[in-house]
Amino acid sequence: MLPFLGPSGHARDASYGSESLGAHCEGPFLNPTKNGIHNASVLHEPVNGIATLSDCYGASHLSPPTIVKLVTLAPELPGALSSIQSLTESGITVSIGHSEASYEEAKAGVQAGASMITHLFNAMRPLHHRNPGIFGLLGTPSTSIRKPFFGIIADGIHLHPTSIKIAWNAHPNGLILVTDAMRLAGMPDGTYDWTNGSRIVKAGALLTLEENGKIAGSSIELVDCVTNFLNWTGASVPEALQAVTETPAKMLGLEQVKGTLVEGADADLVVLDLQDGATATTATTATGGEKKIVVDQVWKFGVKVFDRAQLV
Repeated sequence: MLPFLGPSGHARDASYGSESLGAHCEGPFLNPTKNGIHNASVLHEPVNGIATLSDCYGASHLSPPTIVKLVTLAPELPGALSSIQSLTESGITVSIGHSEASYEEAKAGVQAGASMITHLFNAMRPLHHRNPGIFGLLGTPSTSIRKPFFGIIADGIHLHPTSIKIAWNAHPNGLILVTDAMRLAGMPDGTYDWTNGSRIVKAGALLTLEENGKIAGSSIELVDCVTNFLNWTGASVPEALQAVTETPAKMLGLEQVKGTLVEGADADLVVLDLQDGATATTATTATGGEKKIVVDQVWKFGVKVFDRAQLV
């Protein structure tokens, strides 16, 4: 599967649709107590460091130019810190997630090279006043460590709006809006087959495992996450858009190629319409929100691939 998830930008053909920047491997080096809907029986510890990861992902997929671009792992696991160092030396971004890490363990992960937190607050030890856990990294003085970037799922299900506002105020330049979307995004509500005999129930943006009701990712669209973030935090439009353009590009080391309008960058453009509650013509997902972001046009490599006006 990994070879099919590698970077596709070399084709430079807008007719192919969305471009892959590389694979994000979220597992199997996760803490089994914070597995989410990952099957705990297949989780492993990277006890032998990069050798264990190479056995799992394939050594060739971790060697430059890498197919794997981002790895989520729990830094408290045996061998995790040496794995983080080896991965970052190969140009692979490491993210902390699905973890029981204390603040000290999370900080050690950042010092080893981790630069991202996967879906902050979800599938990790919660904030405690005596040990702030992974969230505490956002409050660490920049003179001590480089504050990591962090993903936020603004679907109104995974996090309370106030939690999102607190995180954004703690480290505004690190927030990245993510959907945590499964393949059911855009599908009608209903019950769908998943893996290993499990089924997922879709009800709006909410996805749950049929057998136990656990949240199974989301099906929200990214533009709706921007709408929610805009209304819940009081951020300006540029600040909200930064969380889906400039900041994720910086996290991946692509700030001169993606998420910017500078000369020489990829001409991947989205034309947006900012509507207020009085003018919005489509339903908003924002709880009590007064604004809504709507996609008018999408351009890929300078070629227009979507125009909302043509759908009317």
